[in-house]
Amino acid sequence: MAASDNILVVKDVCKYFPGVKALDHVSLEVPRGVVYGIVGENGAGKSTLMKILSGVYEKDAGAVVFDGKTIEKTSPIDALRRGLSIIYQEFNLVNTMTVGENIFLGRFKESGGMRGTHQKARALLDSIGSKIDTYAMVGDLSASEMQMVEIAKALSFDSKLIIMDEPSSSLTSEELRKLGVIINQLRDRGIAIIYISHKLDEIFEYCNIVTIMRDGHVIDTKPVEELTRAEMIAKMIGREIENEYPPRTHCVGDVLLEVRNLNTRKLHDISFKLHKGEILGLVGLVGAGRTEIIRALYGADKVSGHEVRINGEVVRIRSPKQAKRAGLGLVPEDRKRQGLITSFTVQSNITMAALDRLTRFGVVNSASEKDIAQRQIKALAVKTPSAQATVGNLSGGNQQKCIVGRWMELNPKILILDEPTRGIDVGAKYEIYVLMNRIVEEGGAVIMISSELPEVLNMSNRVLTICEGRITGEFNPEQASTSEIMDKAIG
Repeated sequence: MAASDNILVVKDVCKYFPGVKALDHVSLEVPRGVVYGIVGENGAGKSTLMKILSGVYEKDAGAVVFDGKTIEKTSPIDALRRGLSIIYQEFNLVNTMTVGENIFLGRFKESGGMRGTHQKARALLDSIGSKIDTYAMVGDLSASEMQMVEIAKALSFDSKLIIMDEPSSSLTSEELRKLGVIINQLRDRGIAIIYISHKLDEIFEYCNIVTIMRDGHVIDTKPVEELTRAEMIAKMIGREIENEYPPRTHCVGDVLLEVRNLNTRKLHDISFKLHKGEILGLVGLVGAGRTEIIRALYGADKVSGHEVRINGEVVRIRSPKQAKRAGLGLVPEDRKRQGLITSFTVQSNITMAALDRLTRFGVVNSASEKDIAQRQIKALAVKTPSAQATVGNLSGGNQQKCIVGRWMELNPKILILDEPTRGIDVGAKYEIYVLMNRIVEEGGAVIMISSELPEVLNMSNRVLTICEGRITGEFNPEQASTSEIMDKAIG
């Protein structure tokens, strides 16, 4: 393909961090008007490359040519003005400002004042079929609506290339369908899209070309129709995986947890049992009450009129501290906001749940703390330069392992996992699944919430469907069909 047909050419780009070679002579060519997929494990170098392209990082070696011009040094605003936009997994929007103000942030004067800003924002949203009110506050929007605002903002810079980093991680199936329509519209307008996702179904559905990365290298680039799912996974992780899920465990025993008549402002008479050796899956649409159930059970939300028994004994759980004492562990849905202190070290994040055991007279036993961190880093194969590295600098999958390792050290009776594999790669997913099986094989139990139905069906021993704050069905995932489960989940 002639160079003029490529909107982006990356040639032998390298990037180094202390102790890490994040990119090692990475090369790729993105044609105009295509959807170009990039896949790889967490830590493969995808995000580092995108940050170089968008001006967040400077490359240490190599060349970048965008729209026929060689780019030496750049900044995020320079990249935008050239026509290269990036939509991050965590949206770069101001919640306390309106939709129109966010789209033209910092450009009110050149867009014709506030009136002109909203008129132009309206035209941009109309061009992608969005009916969002430009005067609405961004903080009141859904995840998919925020994504539409980000796309409109990218178009306001007359973008020739839009990078979408894990765009579907917070979307419902209907919202994802709408995103697919917009992606096709943008492609038809000659705009190239780099689409980064761990959800391989989306790569096969949307992308024309895919580049596979591993450990800072480009492993392969092919038209997507020339790759099978198994080949893609093998190249991503460097080994064959016969199945994406480990064999289902069958070690269900006596009742471990019994919940009766759990009520909150959103939940209505939630009652269920959890057995030793069981993985219990909770399925429901976004907002159905899945997360509210585990927050109420964990003592994070105010509850009324309920009873909780563990091993037949009534327990009082009114706070997360009491939940931990009762043998419950929680890996929350939003790991960065609720599960980690991203400015702290890997060691501090792994050991924080065990601090009461490590502290005497207000002094932490640093040797024991180091031993715990090293034990879990080794056991979970956490990829980190050291235990003293800042956890916020790790990939999403390795951050998730740090939270899981925190609870594995305490050997909880019940581990609650809310969206445990969101935003992590297929290899790290498999390792999380193996850990789940290990917990139940040792007599513990797992409650898993997931928006990925195949994950629930392949990992659970039993599935409960949740709709509008109520349990609407109970299924054996080895016997029930997907349509039966979803029928109950949508009421």
